[in-house]
Amino acid sequence: MSTIKITSFLFVNLSLALAGMAQGTYQLSGKVDGLANEKIYLNNDGDKIDSTFAKNGVFSFKGKISQASYYSLRLEGKEYRAVGFFMAPGKTTVTGRADSLGKAVITGNPYNKQWQEWLVTWGQITAQARPMYMRLDSASKGGKVKESPEERKIFEDGMKSLEAQTAVAVTAFATKYPQSPVSPFIIMDRFVSYPNPEMEAKTWALLGKEAKGSFYGKKIAEHQKIALKTAIGATPDFAVADTSGKTVKLSSLRGKYVLVDFWASWCGPCRKENPNVVKAYQQYHDKGFDIMSVSLDTNKDAWMKAVAKDNLTWNHVSDLKGWKSPIVTEYGIHAVPTSFLLDKDGKVIAKDLRGEKLEEKLKELMQ
Repeated sequence: MSTIKITSFLFVNLSLALAGMAQGTYQLSGKVDGLANEKIYLNNDGDKIDSTFAKNGVFSFKGKISQASYYSLRLEGKEYRAVGFFMAPGKTTVTGRADSLGKAVITGNPYNKQWQEWLVTWGQITAQARPMYMRLDSASKGGKVKESPEERKIFEDGMKSLEAQTAVAVTAFATKYPQSPVSPFIIMDRFVSYPNPEMEAKTWALLGKEAKGSFYGKKIAEHQKIALKTAIGATPDFAVADTSGKTVKLSSLRGKYVLVDFWASWCGPCRKENPNVVKAYQQYHDKGFDIMSVSLDTNKDAWMKAVAKDNLTWNHVSDLKGWKSPIVTEYGIHAVPTSFLLDKDGKVIAKDLRGEKLEEKLKELMQ
């Protein structure tokens, strides 16, 4: 939580992953007061899979499903009105109001009661974060000036406290519901999307056979295998086009310390971190430090403008496929910014070094 990232986890296309599995049937019905005859969308982890028009707030959906997974309903319109829930084979019912859809009551399977229980706990943790960010923003005058070391330490200490609370909360939930598919879903959301390998492993070990065999349980198992490709000591390599269209291999930079930085022009936290990376590059490039930035952009113009505006004068590559890039899948990139520092032999020696931590590590290596 100490590093804000833009994450892909809630936009995973589950419907494709479920296609080859034995299918059951779901029946989703609902009554939303104040909805009238508006259009309502059914999403499966961010992907629209169906839509219908409500009649006086009443609607229904039917479809195939193999096992419990995370869905959401979203009402049409500029204002974001949605509610997330777990749907399983059988009947699920939604009852609520259009102006407060997020508070709708979901019935039909035990998982939504568990999910709501988690949301209460998580809400108590995130409520503490807002004043911390507001204080930091005030200290930096909206990002226009650098906050004092004292203010930064207060913020980072606060974030560490919230991380500790999160670890305790997820551990308690997984211990209480070791067979529920909600448990691995939360583990993915907290410790995979926001990488925390230690807590991912600890909470994964608490899960029972059913939870590990759920869709989200299998995703975690798959992630752990992929994570070995970027574990400390691993030697990742890939080939992708640079800004001129020429294919460049990561291994071509061996002989130098290399930062492999996954980012995107639309990623606010990435852009905020770029000045720190520029500073490190300017200070250590002549001493044997290089960078390969891998963009998750899909629009080349936006990518090029961001590179120029942020004065990023090193190696840049992208296949312009965004989250659908084979590199993203192969190396388990679930969020941006994500980075790996490689030694001169191309082996991973550190991950996600930000700000002063990157400079400190480079200083240590260059001595």
